Amino acid sequence: MELRVKVQRKGRGGECVIQFRAGKMIFKEGKVEPDRRRGTLSFFKMPNNDVKMTWISGSEEEQHILPRGEVKFSQVEKCTTGRVFLFDFGTKQPPIFFWLQEKSTENDSVYLSTIHELIGEENRPNVRTRAELDVVLQDILRSMRNGREQDVDLVDIIGSKKLLDALHEDPAFFMFKLHQFLPEGTDPTVDVVEQVRNPQVSAAAASLGSALRNPLGFREICTAFGVSGSNPSVFGFLSGVIKLFKK
Repeated sequence: MELRVKVQRKGRGGECVIQFRAGKMIFKEGKVEPDRRRGTLSFFKMPNNDVKMTWISGSEEEQHILPRGEVKFSQVEKCTTGRVFLFDFGTKQPPIFFWLQEKSTENDSVYLSTIHELIGEENRPNVRTRAELDVVLQDILRSMRNGREQDVDLVDIIGSKKLLDALHEDPAFFMFKLHQFLPEGTDPTVDVVEQVRNPQVSAAAASLGSALRNPLGFREICTAFGVSGSNPSVFGFLSGVIKLFKK
């Protein structure tokens, strides 16, 4: 089954991040019943960081704006006849239900984690926060440097057991974050650890490490990533990244 993730594809006034087959559910007399028509559900990240959800079936198109942090999203666990997603708008409008029409369940967790991340819900299960990532990165740097003044190797960091273990804990979340930086055409359903171990990634990390040890390259890379750093090195750059996490 193909998972349609279209990172950085522009359209409909925003960036289409994820798209999959889904049908509407009709809410009637306290119960939801499936609308049997086939449809496609798409999520667009808008310039103001809100999310536009679009459902299309044939010539019919339905749009909903999902303001970040204001909509609750969940899978209806009590539904035994299908895989149903719920968007709860509180008192602003009635809830909206969709049922997944993808035959396989293998990417359900990807749909869930991506939508949770898009709409900015807090307390999403099985997702590392920025603070937790900060701790992982600090721990890796500390163990690799071990009190020495010499720089750390970016290739060793990317291949470190601690980093790979962190990726294993929530692969769907990290693939969502990394996919836009991977080569065009990369399958978003593949194992994120497998992608990190790719020799092309190691080669790119080696080149980046060399550039970070060059004062001019260091300044240009820091500027590109919005990182504040003063010590041209891999360690100096990653220390700046950690500070950025804490903001």
